Amino acid sequence: MAHSLKTGNPTVTAVNSIAAVLGAPLNPDWTVEGLAEQLLGAIAAQAPGDALESLVDAEDSELDRQSRRLLRPLLACLATKSAAEFGTQPSLYGGSLAFQRSGSDGPVWVLGEFENRPGNLRLALRRSAVPPTSLEVCGMSPGHSNAPPELLDCLPDGG
Repeated sequence: MAHSLKTGNPTVTAVNSIAAVLGAPLNPDWTVEGLAEQLLGAIAAQAPGDALESLVDAEDSELDRQSRRLLRPLLACLATKSAAEFGTQPSLYGGSLAFQRSGSDGPVWVLGEFENRPGNLRLALRRSAVPPTSLEVCGMSPGHSNAPPELLDCLPDGG
């Protein structure tokens, strides 16, 4: 069974948006970027009371072949998207992720962690009503000018 990257909590199997998106039939004109946005939208659309963490681990025996093939490019895409939203350099091999998206009750954050190394492919995402207070994304690049105001308190130079 797959586990959370930090907490050791078991995967929520009743609602696992990541596995559902990865295993769904792909449109003929699909792209990795489109798949990433579909996944972020699915997490953001979760009901506010469903503070479930969606987790996928490439070693999970329940993942199909398509899901395993899509995971590495999806992780790289999510890392790049998260870094672009914060004006930082992407860390393609692991770290924290944060995205602001529209949810059912207004703007929400999709927060997570990932590892993208040979033999260790994992992604954990969760919906949050509050912005992140401390992320590794803050220290990934000396140029923090694009960081949202909610994150400036975690930057050593105040942004």
